[in-house]
Amino acid sequence: MANFIKNVNMRSIRRILTPVFFIINILLSAYAFADQLTASVDRDTISIQDTFTLTVSADSRVSSKPDFSSLQHDFEILSNNESQYTSISNNGTEFKKIWQLTLAPKREGSLLIPSFTVDKTVSDAIEIKVTKQSQTSPSGDDPVRVAMELSKNTVYVQEQIHLKIQIVSKVNLSQTQMQPLELKNAIVIPLEDKPKQFISVINGRQHLIEEQNFAIFPQESGELVIPSLIYSVVPSAERDLWNDPFGRSRSNVLRLPTEEQRITVKPVPTEAAGKSWLPANNLSINETWSASLDRLKMGEPVTRTITISADGLTGGQIPPLATAATDGLTFYPDQPQNTDKKTTKGIEGTRVETTAIIPNHGGEFTLPEVKLEWWDVNEQVMKTASLPAKTINVIGDAKSDASLAPSAPANQAQVTSEPDVTVVGTEKLNPWLLAGSIIFGVLSLILGVYALSLRSRLKVLENRVDDAHEIISEKEKHIWDLLKHAAANKDAPALRKNVLSWARFQWPDASIHALDDVAKLGGKIELTQALKKLDELLYSNHPSDDWQPNQLLQLLNECRKERNVKKKSEGLKPLYTD
Repeated sequence: MANFIKNVNMRSIRRILTPVFFIINILLSAYAFADQLTASVDRDTISIQDTFTLTVSADSRVSSKPDFSSLQHDFEILSNNESQYTSISNNGTEFKKIWQLTLAPKREGSLLIPSFTVDKTVSDAIEIKVTKQSQTSPSGDDPVRVAMELSKNTVYVQEQIHLKIQIVSKVNLSQTQMQPLELKNAIVIPLEDKPKQFISVINGRQHLIEEQNFAIFPQESGELVIPSLIYSVVPSAERDLWNDPFGRSRSNVLRLPTEEQRITVKPVPTEAAGKSWLPANNLSINETWSASLDRLKMGEPVTRTITISADGLTGGQIPPLATAATDGLTFYPDQPQNTDKKTTKGIEGTRVETTAIIPNHGGEFTLPEVKLEWWDVNEQVMKTASLPAKTINVIGDAKSDASLAPSAPANQAQVTSEPDVTVVGTEKLNPWLLAGSIIFGVLSLILGVYALSLRSRLKVLENRVDDAHEIISEKEKHIWDLLKHAAANKDAPALRKNVLSWARFQWPDASIHALDDVAKLGGKIELTQALKKLDELLYSNHPSDDWQPNQLLQLLNECRKERNVKKKSEGLKPLYTD
């Protein structure tokens, strides 16, 4: 009886403890796997055009996920899929969260997949060896191939190179992506916002062409290397609705490498040493005027617009034209405008310089010839583009007319002698005295008429000078109002522009292109410091919010008042009034 009771108790204890041990085993196995983060690849040796799969797994209850952004330095991430599953075995229950990434190498050599961290657990780094691309050249039988074409293999520094890359496909493509073209010692400008596609017939069969064009400007002499670029393309195919219901599979991705290109970049030739270096296919200079140059009026502005066009240069490469001062003319240059026109052959740059010219007095003025030297890349010689000298005729401030002289009579009348007549009580009239009186009267009349004419002309000239002063004064007032408005709004770029425009009225004979020129002409330490503060504000990456332009405005206003005082002391009409 005692043995029976003992056996019953043992069976009861086993029934109670068995599920308890089972639960404990599950919990212990779960915690055993919780601290594991593993990373693996399906292949660790590949060629540059191959892809491979990276698998990272962790416990499904992790609160974060790996950061894969560090992979983008050496690899292109073609896909990133996340999944999770639960597995029960004799060793316990395993909960897993898995990330599978399809990767493609960006370069050859020994690459490293870095360690990843999830909830303080760290995976191991993995080394990937990437070999050169297959030496088998693409043939016309390939369904998809890539081609690269360079306009030149030898150029001068800063000369344009045209690069064309094409995908030629016999099948439709659902997706294409090219590795970015980046060069260390050259400027690369895409000539299209996106690749263009068109159909071309090759060997009697239609082919889909996707084309990208680039303009490359090498900045240093030596050898410029365009590395092999990888084109990832996905041919169109029917979707496997069972294995890939959402169309995310990237197993049909083709990676097509281009061939490496090497370009010889020569330094500036000796013929161009010390001159402006502008290597171009063609360069021209044209000009337009806002009015005819034959009968300009004193004090009225005329606008000259010069356009420089260069095939093979950007607008930023074209330098400003040299300008020479001309006595009697005041120049007010506007901000130059640079534009670039992109074509399938390259860049066509344009620089437009606009200048307002105000004649200070009448007469004939000659503007000197405008020249710009450039290098013809086709003929390999220096050339000069030019505008001929221009003559301007200004009405006003006329010179004095030549004095009028009495003309002699055409025929001299014969004088006949007559007998003297004696008059009682009178003296004989002297003929020389009579002739002198007549001549004196005629000269007095002529001088009187000339004096009246001269006075009238001087009055007209004075009125024209006053009109010219009023025109300049009105323009100065308008610019001063714009300057004050920019200061009130704390608009630093507009304030700088209007300060320069106003200064050209304040000091018309000076050459003013920067705020430093205004500071030197102002001759005040406070003004120099205020203008320097404005420049620092414009070019600083951390502009100050507490900038107050009122002091600068007061200092500039003092310069205006001093200018008026100087004009009055010289007996001239003030240029402007407050």
